[in-house]
Amino acid sequence: MRLSKEAIREFKDIYYKEFKEKISDKEAQEMGANLLSLFEIVYRPISKPNTQEPGDRRKRQSSESV
Repeated sequence: MRLSKEAIREFKDIYYKEFKEKISDKEAQEMGANLLSLFEIVYRPISKPNTQEPGDRRKRQSSESV
């Protein structure tokens, strides 16, 4: 994934503010792309069949014990 020049500049600014260390455009490109890839993996919607309402589990457990 290729970041825009503006995104690279912004990433470098944020990185410097957080770590007080300057990085090259190449490093910013690589780190920024890796960060975006991580967000794509982590921020996936949960599909409906795998979700369960909070009360559903309790209802099922109480009916199983009867």
